[in-house]
Amino acid sequence: MLQKMHRILTPPRIILFGYIIIILIGACLLSLPIASISSRCSFIDSLFTSTSSVCVTGLIVKNTPLDFTRFGKIVILILIQLGGLGYMTIASSLFIVLRKKLSIRQTTMTEEATGYPFGKIGKFVLQIVKFTIGFEILGTFILAFCFWGLGFNWIDAIFKGLFHSVSAFCNAGFTLFSDNLAQFTREPCIIFTISILFIIGGLGFIVLREIYQRIRKERIHFSLHTKLVLLSTIVLLGIGTFLILTIEWNGVLANLPFGHKLGASFFQSATPRTAGFQIVNVGEYKLTTRLISLIFMFIGASPGGTGGGIKTTTTLLIFMSIYGYFRGKKDINGFGRSIDNQFTKRAFIITSVSILVICVGMLILSLSESNKSFMALLFEVTSAFGTVGLSIGSAINSACSLSYDFTNLGKVVIIFTMLIGRIGSLTIGTAIIQTVGRETFKLPKEAVLTG
Repeated sequence: MLQKMHRILTPPRIILFGYIIIILIGACLLSLPIASISSRCSFIDSLFTSTSSVCVTGLIVKNTPLDFTRFGKIVILILIQLGGLGYMTIASSLFIVLRKKLSIRQTTMTEEATGYPFGKIGKFVLQIVKFTIGFEILGTFILAFCFWGLGFNWIDAIFKGLFHSVSAFCNAGFTLFSDNLAQFTREPCIIFTISILFIIGGLGFIVLREIYQRIRKERIHFSLHTKLVLLSTIVLLGIGTFLILTIEWNGVLANLPFGHKLGASFFQSATPRTAGFQIVNVGEYKLTTRLISLIFMFIGASPGGTGGGIKTTTTLLIFMSIYGYFRGKKDINGFGRSIDNQFTKRAFIITSVSILVICVGMLILSLSESNKSFMALLFEVTSAFGTVGLSIGSAINSACSLSYDFTNLGKVVIIFTMLIGRIGSLTIGTAIIQTVGRETFKLPKEAVLTG
């Protein structure tokens, strides 16, 4: 019986069920009268908010600062932290702190959840927690001083500092201001701190660990993974900043002086890659800027971090593979290393399944939300899958995402899309489809025409 349960409850399924349980608990807590200010939050809206928090997305169907009490905001904050770190990471770190040895099954699940394949997972998990707490505390102090300097009392400034620090590092995109961060466009201290936090959180803990080891001179060279992450991150930030600055110079950036235009362009080029904060109205973007944001939201952050999307390294591997194929190369090379073909295959599978998920979501939404434009729906679905949180915005409630205008079916579609985007399409796929054992024989090969 126990052996059968072990076969059924595979690590991917346990991860999936764990997230679902946490989301349901969060939804129940947010449905309580103590969590809402004016009236009790409906269960579908509570479920949406809980999913968006745990999946560190930031799409909202409730005005967070006005519709939730301090209790409700604390619940959202805890859900963001659980989702950003990953509940398996937190559970494993508690085991280690209590000096209990992780079982083989717990180790496998933690490796699956963190994407860390290099062994010694216990030490790595503790480092994740230390990095997270360290950056969030530092961010809290800086932001608290910034908010206090703007006239908020100390208690309010500290809570806002803590909330936005956790939300930023976890790439959640939740804020305690109805206009997101638009009122702070000319406050470089707040904008710079939050942008640095979500960029660091999106780099991935493997990269942060290697940078830390390099600073302490414990490591001489970066791994290929870290080099690819840093390269893709710098390139995407540079290209995004230049394009947004150029396209929106006389658009949403028109009323800003050059320095603030440059800062806003940098912020808005970084935030689509799963952060979800905004200091300008995304709904007023030109069509070209929306398309650029769509691409960035689909790419997302880097593996092993707090962000979503197909990941920067996945995108880079695909481009390297295409370039290598046209040059007639069988292997992909980079930085003096050859990349195993299984990782390239994985990259193409992740991208293909991700496109399929977005297409299915769009198909259902085109039926349930037929009065909405195609671009608005595509933007919302991609934002949900990439766990970003950017939205064209509601036509009814300007403080909420477009999902506020959706039917219950439309909201459920976004809920499932956020969940798939946070856990990962491969983990979801292996959780649903029963894997087979190692193949003992191979069938005869035959050609199939393509292209």
